[in-house]
Amino acid sequence: MKYLTSIVLLSLLTSAAMAVEKRYVKDELWLPLRTGPGQEYRIIKSLQSGEHLIFVEELADSDYTKVKTDKGDEGFVLTRFLDNEPVAKEKLIFAQRELESLKTELAEVQQQRNQLQQQVTNASDSSTTLQQQNEQLQQDLERITAISENALALDEKAKRLTLRNQDLEIQVEALTAENSQLRSDNHSTYLIYGGALVIIGILAGLILPALRGKRSSSGWV
Repeated sequence: MKYLTSIVLLSLLTSAAMAVEKRYVKDELWLPLRTGPGQEYRIIKSLQSGEHLIFVEELADSDYTKVKTDKGDEGFVLTRFLDNEPVAKEKLIFAQRELESLKTELAEVQQQRNQLQQQVTNASDSSTTLQQQNEQLQQDLERITAISENALALDEKAKRLTLRNQDLEIQVEALTAENSQLRSDNHSTYLIYGGALVIIGILAGLILPALRGKRSSSGWV
C-alpha cells in the first residue's frame, strides 16, 4: 500500500513537472525581478540564489525571461542568470531531504527487523517450551509404561498366587479327607482291638477256671 501511494504521488509530481516548467536562480546571486524586460523597469523583488521559479516564456528579441514566483509574483529576469537544474545549495537541500527520508525508512526497516527478531525470539521460546513439554510427556509416558508393566507383572503374579492358593486348598482338602480317613481307620482299629481284648478276656475267663479245675484234680495246689 505504501509503495502504491508513492507511485501515485510520483506520477502526480511528474505530471505537474511536465505541465509547469521551472527555472532556478544561479548560485551565489541576488537576482532582481522586474516589471519589464529591461533595467529601466521597476524591481518588484530580489530573488535569492537557488530560488525556483515557474517558467512562463523566454523573449526571443531580449535577454530576459518571463517567470512567476511560488507566491504568484510575475516579472522578468535576465535569462543568463537562470538554470534548468537546481543549484548546489538547492541540491544540498534536496539531498538532505532525501537523507532524512532514507533515515526514516531505515528506522522503519530497523523497527520491522526488531519486530521480526522479537517474533523469532518468541518462536524460539515457544519451541523451547514445547520441547520441554514434549520431554515431560515422554517421561510421563515412560512412567505410565513402567507402571503398566508393573501392573501386568503384579497381575500375573496374582494369578500365579491364586493358582497356588487353589492348589494348596486342594491339598488341604485332600489332607483333611485323609486325616478324617485316618481317624476313621484308627477308630475302627480301636474297636477291633477293643473287641479282641473283650474276646480274649472272655476266653481267659473260660479257660482259666478250667485250668484250675484240672490242677485241683491232679493234686496241684
